[in-house]
Amino acid sequence: MKKLMIALACLIPIGAVADTPTPPAPVIAEIFECTLNDGVSASDMVTFGSNDVRRFTEKNNLRMNAYLWEAVAVNEPYREPDVRWVNYYPSWGDYYGANNAFNTKGTKLVEKFYSMVTCDKPVLLGSRILTAELVVAQQKPLIASVCNLKGGKTPADGAAFMSQILGLANNGVGGSMMVPAFGISGFDYVGTLFGTAEDMAGLMDSVRDGSMPAAMRSAGIVPPADCVNDLHMSHLMIQMDQ
Repeated sequence: MKKLMIALACLIPIGAVADTPTPPAPVIAEIFECTLNDGVSASDMVTFGSNDVRRFTEKNNLRMNAYLWEAVAVNEPYREPDVRWVNYYPSWGDYYGANNAFNTKGTKLVEKFYSMVTCDKPVLLGSRILTAELVVAQQKPLIASVCNLKGGKTPADGAAFMSQILGLANNGVGGSMMVPAFGISGFDYVGTLFGTAEDMAGLMDSVRDGSMPAAMRSAGIVPPADCVNDLHMSHLMIQMDQ
């Protein structure tokens, strides 16, 4: 299987994220799962996105962000893609506007994209950032937890759990929650944790040395879902003006 995620329209109410400042509004995530063609590296894709594609989006006033998730340690059934090209749009109007621009004025860019990678059709997910601020860095480790809810649990329980974990981390780590929208099934949500290498190392070491599990037990925090954890390196390519 070579499916996962790609749009943002998560309808989890803000109240589901307890004891945190109001997070940014939900967005639409468009995710292309791709295998690098011969002679092409993840670095080549980042350069292409950061230069050619970024200039096109700026020239055409497209409202979108774009990241390349480079697979580091990924489990089945999502192991096959080398990279995931992830576009984020503030609204469905922005999503369709960008698609129209690339399909009319950006055909040469699309051709170059597919000369570098072989991809499945994109999928769409609804995504909500669970922290008041998005962690912005040119390169940052990202853990994606692909989760199936336990009996009687809802996506709101998943969001509350993620918010609690971020509260325990308390070190600049950001997080989001994605739910399937179109083009994908097989899981209930994807929770992501991301931050600078230093902050993410601190979080991962707290799991390694047992301090995070101990803090969870002390706080009575119980995971509402069974999850498979995948590690990526996220590369920022396009950051629209706020």
